[in-house]
Amino acid sequence: MIEFKNKLVLITGASSGIGAATAYEFAKQKASLALVGRNEDRLKIVKRKATEIGANSEYFIFDLYKLDMIEDLIDKIENHFSTNISFLINSAGFGVLGLVDNVPIEEFKKNMEINFYSPLKIIQRILPMMKKKNFGQIINLFSGVGKRGLPGVSSYCASKFALNGLFESLRVEVQKYNIDVILVSPGLVKTNFENNLKIFGDLKETFTKGNKVSPDYVAKQILYASMRRKREIILSHKTKLGIHANYWIPSLLDKILAKKI
Repeated sequence: MIEFKNKLVLITGASSGIGAATAYEFAKQKASLALVGRNEDRLKIVKRKATEIGANSEYFIFDLYKLDMIEDLIDKIENHFSTNISFLINSAGFGVLGLVDNVPIEEFKKNMEINFYSPLKIIQRILPMMKKKNFGQIINLFSGVGKRGLPGVSSYCASKFALNGLFESLRVEVQKYNIDVILVSPGLVKTNFENNLKIFGDLKETFTKGNKVSPDYVAKQILYASMRRKREIILSHKTKLGIHANYWIPSLLDKILAKKI
């Protein structure tokens, strides 16, 4: 079991949705919370609620596109709490949809910056101290599209495939330092993610319809994965089915998905 009390937890995308709900779950464990996001009004609300629950928390307004400023952000956070980050929970994410030939290369880059390069930059900054302390956890929101690409979702899929490769490599590299590397695939969730999608061209299917779970449920599962030091958790049965189908009958799955275009 993991001890969270007074340990510093950095949560990106903390202003709403899964990030905010996760903040409340870790607040119940009396962790110290660094809440990172772009919406100050929402961050203030999350901080207030987390503080009422019993956490030592502070918010930090930051745009994760500013990769060259991430080290300064981490310095500011650790100086504020007078301790180093023990847990990273990256829930910030962004989706770009469209057929490959319809999505500008700049949009592929933006998708990669938020979903891959910003987590990578944060990890590179906090990892040396985690190794020195011989403990840490790196948790990232993931998706089944990081293991099976979908038509019209190439940009988002590519960012998640990259993240999966990074985490598989990293997990082995830090094993001897008692550092956990955890991926959480929630499936469809009742958040604003769908409304914030950037879509190029006409798509028959965006893969955003279906039964959705609550951010609170996902947050509880993130805490569970952290406490049990899980390698990966997949909350969606449809995601599990897709991953297995892609392994056993990939050509048939290709044909089924081709009908979605």
